[in-house]
Amino acid sequence: MADVPSTGRPQAPYYNKPTSAWREALLPASFDGRLFHVESSSLENGRRIAVHEFPKKDTPYPEDMGRRAKTFSVRGYCITYPADTNEPLYSRDYRVPRDLLMARLEAGGPGPLQLPTLPPILVVCPQWRWTEEDRLGGYCVFDMQFVEWGTPNQSRPASTQLLMLQSQAIKQQVLTALSNASESLRVDQLRQ
Repeated sequence: MADVPSTGRPQAPYYNKPTSAWREALLPASFDGRLFHVESSSLENGRRIAVHEFPKKDTPYPEDMGRRAKTFSVRGYCITYPADTNEPLYSRDYRVPRDLLMARLEAGGPGPLQLPTLPPILVVCPQWRWTEEDRLGGYCVFDMQFVEWGTPNQSRPASTQLLMLQSQAIKQQVLTALSNASESLRVDQLRQ
């Protein structure tokens, strides 16, 4: 407690102590390798619940249809850096990382999203907005929506295709049965 004077405010040596573990684990934010700074990010998730309500019944029947797709709302930004480095995000011209990120967002398709405190996840960006203001020169903001890409669906035939296949199989069974029946009918007629 020697670092805290009677006023209750910490003295300068307090700030020279090691930072907390979460700060040391922070990662640079990126979408498919295009770096940006993060002002805020949020994750929305839950379960897909179908609520069945029946006539003349007071109790509904909720059915769990599985996990919802994870959706991320990210407010990122690019800003002028005081000196040029080998990384475009840290350059004196903020337009370089801005244009790289904008080109990737316009390209579409899935890519890994890396947020500072979360592990990377494969996502697609269905919607984004870019904002620049004169009063904030050398600075732009991206409001991006990402949706978890997940795994591709197993190659199951669509219900109409499945119905067609089943009806063709039944039709073939009926034709075979009719052919067998008419064959035995002809044999019986020849015997008479």
